[in-house]
Amino acid sequence: MKRAWPLGSLVLVAAGLALSASAPAQEAAVKAGLPALVTSSGQALDAFTVKTLLAGDTIDFNGTRGRLGYASGRRIPVLMAASGAKAIEVAGEIADGALLLVGFNRGIVETALAYLERGARRAGRRLEDLEIVWAVRTGTAATVEEARRIARPTAVHWGILRWGGQWLGPAGLRVPKLEIPEAVWKIYPDLSHAHDWEAAIAATSFVPDDVVAQLCDALGLVGTPEDCAGRIAEMTKLGVRNLYLMPLQTFVGPEQEVRAFRDVVFPRLGAAGLRETGRPIGSNTGGKK
Repeated sequence: MKRAWPLGSLVLVAAGLALSASAPAQEAAVKAGLPALVTSSGQALDAFTVKTLLAGDTIDFNGTRGRLGYASGRRIPVLMAASGAKAIEVAGEIADGALLLVGFNRGIVETALAYLERGARRAGRRLEDLEIVWAVRTGTAATVEEARRIARPTAVHWGILRWGGQWLGPAGLRVPKLEIPEAVWKIYPDLSHAHDWEAAIAATSFVPDDVVAQLCDALGLVGTPEDCAGRIAEMTKLGVRNLYLMPLQTFVGPEQEVRAFRDVVFPRLGAAGLRETGRPIGSNTGGKK
């Protein structure tokens, strides 16, 4: 039996409409991030379907035409999540913006923006027409050394196990070839989502500290709260305006990061004119986040 409607897209549409209905009055729109199902022709089916249905327009899927009768008529931007070059280009071409999980240093940001701009040009658009959100792995501590120690599992997973391998070149890194010990593969459920974080840290002892330091600097915001504020300020010079902060651990809440940003990072960004002061965490800051 052939399925007429893409259920995944319908779930995303329903979620977007529910969030839109409950959003504060001052919010201009609600963002829906999604991965793309890219065909050989380069069309991102899920993004196209979601945008069409959210707009209340009719769509044809395998010969079945239909529309959502309960679409709000309110514009809801669709942001496409992307980590690879091809996906980033597609996001620039067909989505209202992109949620980029790529890393966070000058070389990476410039390269990712180039991919995004290439896709945008195919649709007759500019980078300024897109909402760009950088998904940034974040870990803070009282010292840079301790922050890097805590970030070891994430950094090693990204740079040594090669999850983010395609971004090492743009980051300007040349990582030495290392033999990965069996202890790494025994971490449950895996190194970057470890339930026992200290065991995961211990399993990464085969990676020298200087390599971890380089990976942390390319990966995201890893250091003291003051360091993180400085990094964010520096990246705004490249056009970075919106961050989606991703704390390192899966099984531990982000209390440390919440305190760091509330007490140090946000006040420093506000003093530098990079964030509106007096706004609650998570509120829309008109592009300065």
